[in-house]
Amino acid sequence: MPNNSSTLSSPPRKPPVWLNRSAYWFRIGLILFSVITLLLGTTACTSNSSAKTILSSWQPATKLTPRETLVQIVQSHSNLTELQSAIDQMKVWQVKGREGVLNIYDFHQPNICGQIGCLYVGYFIPFAQTQVSKEVFAAYLNPNLPPEIPLFQAEAESTYNGMPCLVATQQSSNNQTQLKFCYERLTYQLVEKRNRAVESKE
Repeated sequence: MPNNSSTLSSPPRKPPVWLNRSAYWFRIGLILFSVITLLLGTTACTSNSSAKTILSSWQPATKLTPRETLVQIVQSHSNLTELQSAIDQMKVWQVKGREGVLNIYDFHQPNICGQIGCLYVGYFIPFAQTQVSKEVFAAYLNPNLPPEIPLFQAEAESTYNGMPCLVATQQSSNNQTQLKFCYERLTYQLVEKRNRAVESKE
């Protein structure tokens, strides 16, 4: 009968040195990869959160829009006769989307304001040469807000038909309302209305 004692008592063989080194560097590489991925993910989240909301930044309308176009806009929405003076007072806020540019115009004219607010209109200027510019937004809004609250914001992460949604904020003494408008190809439509109570400062 063969003697198996030598076989049973022999110590296990150690893995080759090259295999140990490969496993070591594999673990190091995996750790580095995880750290880099975590850092990149954090950076991406930060950049996305900062790009979620675009606050309105108004500038003279004549800087972005030809005067003849502004004349047509004023004539379409008012009975003002001093056109050049009206044009010089107009402001514009421009928002860029995937399909084109949206210009929101503030007439900055008390004659185009009423009890419910002042008129704001928006024109969509498509990037595609086969399409033409058109009016897509019109609303009477009260511009009298606290300094820290913008009248308009664009939600970059909320896009409809290639254009960002707009959020208009209105505020009374005890209530704040946010009106969300999104592009439905023909016009910007009201899709959501959010209300919240405002604490009195007294």
